[in-house]
Order: sequence, then C-alpha cells, then structure tokens
Amino acid sequence: MKNKFRQFFYIKDFLCESLKENKIKTILIFSFSLLFFLVGIIIAVNTGAYSPDNIFGYALKDGSFKIITNSFFSRMLSLILISAILFVLSLCKFLFPIGVLLIGYRAYLLGLNICFMIILYGLSGAILAFFIILPCHLLAIFVLSCFYISSLKTKKDFCNFGGYRYPKQKLFIFITFFISILMICILESILLVIFSANVILVI
Repeated sequence: MKNKFRQFFYIKDFLCESLKENKIKTILIFSFSLLFFLVGIIIAVNTGAYSPDNIFGYALKDGSFKIITNSFFSRMLSLILISAILFVLSLCKFLFPIGVLLIGYRAYLLGLNICFMIILYGLSGAILAFFIILPCHLLAIFVLSCFYISSLKTKKDFCNFGGYRYPKQKLFIFITFFISILMICILESILLVIFSANVILVI
C-alpha cells in the first residue's frame, strides 16, 4: 500500500515538474486549444449549411442505448490512437507544432459540434452539451495535453526523483493516463444513459 501511494506521488510530482519545465509549450497547447475551440463555435454560428442530414454521421449520433454503448468503444479507440500519435510526435522536437494542431483540432471539433447541438436541439441540447459533453471532452483534452507534455520529457534520459527513471516507471505513467481516459469514457457513457440523451458526440 505504501508503494502505491509512493507511485501516486511520483506521478503527481513528475507531471507538475513536466508542466513547469515545458511552461512555454504548455501555454501554447492550452492557448491554441482555446483558440480552436472558439473558432469552432464561431464557424458553427456563422455557417448556414448545417442540417441534421449533413451533421449526423460525422460527429453527432442519435442517442439510442446501442449507439451510446458502441460510441464508448469508438471514443476509447479515438483517444488511444491520438495518444499513440502524440507519443510518436514527442520523439522529435520539430514535430511539436503538429501535436499542438492535433489537440487544437480536437478542441475545434468540440466547439463546432456543441454549438450544433444547441442550434438543433435548443434547451435539451444546451443541457446535454454543458453538463455532460463539454466537461468530459474538456477533461479528455486536458489529459491528452498532459500526456503529450509528459511524453516530451520522458523521452529524455534525465535525473528525476533522485535517480534515473526506468522503463517500468515510464510504463506506470502511460498506464495512469490510459486509466484516466478509460474513466472519462465510462463516466460520459453512464451520464448519457442516465439523462437519456437524444444525441451524443463521438470525436
């Protein structure tokens, strides 16, 4: 039990240290994510080409129980795939802008589709968007960002917590992020079922 608590504090300390060491990159990631999110909202508000026919099948899905269940695996696969791409991008510092754009694009899709949900479904869409979709997906973007930032640091051979980090410790960090993503997807699916959502977002 003591070792588990020690590992937890290792993760917390490592993440805080990663954010401090990569302060400028962290600011860039979150700033671009916010910018892309707002751009998505602006485009959704100003476009006149939206309709249920061309929106559904892209990111918004009907909220039946079967689709909610299937969407859980779709979201998990999407997040794992993005995490894998971000990890590969972290291996070369010159690829950092691509990672920022990838996270930013996800924020753009979130802003775009949340606005569409409100436009198409009014009050019920707004409640669903602000109380379930937005918090869960913002949390997912935050976790992906932290994973990317920590990956930028873990690829280096550096001294941390009084000694060099071993592959076992690196693996523990990756597992922690995977569990975080899994919990977010489970939480969103449960909330969608509880609130009998008539539409869901899969990105």
